[in-house]
Amino acid sequence: MKVSASVAFVLLLAACGGPTATPLPSASVHTPGPLGDTWTGDGTAWHQVDGPGPAPRYSASLAFDPKHHDFVLFGGQTTTGSSDETWIWDAGKWTAMTPAHKPPPRRSAAMAYDPAHQVVVLYGGLVEDKNEGVAASDTWTWDGSDWTQISPKTQAPGDREGPRMVTTGNTVLLFGGCWYNLKYFGDAWTWDGANWSRIDHNPTPSGRFNAALVWNPEDSSLFVYGGIGLRSDAGPGALGLPLGDAWSFKNGLWSGLQATGPSTAANGNAFWDQKTHRAIVAFGIKCPNPINEVWAWDGTRWSQQARAAVPARWAASSAQDDQGNVLLFGGSDEAGC
Repeated sequence: MKVSASVAFVLLLAACGGPTATPLPSASVHTPGPLGDTWTGDGTAWHQVDGPGPAPRYSASLAFDPKHHDFVLFGGQTTTGSSDETWIWDAGKWTAMTPAHKPPPRRSAAMAYDPAHQVVVLYGGLVEDKNEGVAASDTWTWDGSDWTQISPKTQAPGDREGPRMVTTGNTVLLFGGCWYNLKYFGDAWTWDGANWSRIDHNPTPSGRFNAALVWNPEDSSLFVYGGIGLRSDAGPGALGLPLGDAWSFKNGLWSGLQATGPSTAANGNAFWDQKTHRAIVAFGIKCPNPINEVWAWDGTRWSQQARAAVPARWAASSAQDDQGNVLLFGGSDEAGC
């Protein structure tokens, strides 16, 4: 299915929640919508990188692959529909890959590197169809040159759009997601190369999709902020509710973080600052406007930082290498809610 930028935003609303539509971008002047710019930095300081690359898109999946010393980008929503493209960022430039096999076109899939099996793992997302799209439950791995679909023998996390995934020591951890505006998940799962296993129990955070999360390597905990949650007074295609709470997951247990910090925001990004040993939360949308706010969590309190040099956006793709370097691509600067 080929869709315009305006239709793409309607699809985002119908799936689990997102801004409403504005006109298509023109050839000469950028009209708010999907972005195609590339930025590198450490989560607080940024540098824009020029050069050809993927077409503008939001909600693409991005992960760092230390085995091949590059970043892998898959999918996302462009002005012509969901993408099934695979791109590699290496040595300061983008390269389009031509794998023999690939997942179906989608946006808002979870993706991270699995150190134990030395592959990038992709799960779920919203797969394009003739309507708004369908939440998926398929698992794929990327070995540096091709995609392989894996069929778990045990129960997988299930159909969900907007789960998030991070590398945690020698494995990956998947959190959250939703199935339209009907069911939202706040659970945590891990992958052993063949099967998914749930590793937490109640009480959990309220269900949400497209949360900002990052792994804290110093105390082996997961930090989760915001996302979009259930709107219980509306139907399946309704806009979800932006959330502003923060959580920590460690040793199978969830803890709510009560300190006052950012207000409700959705579709943001999170990074780990190796210099200051803090979780950094940036970008997203505070209805109705995209933001480039930056906040830091030091384990005890929030502190607001200087605004990012990167223009405001939501649903940008981001990943961080093992040296703390961040790659940020695209997103959308369209207002709405």
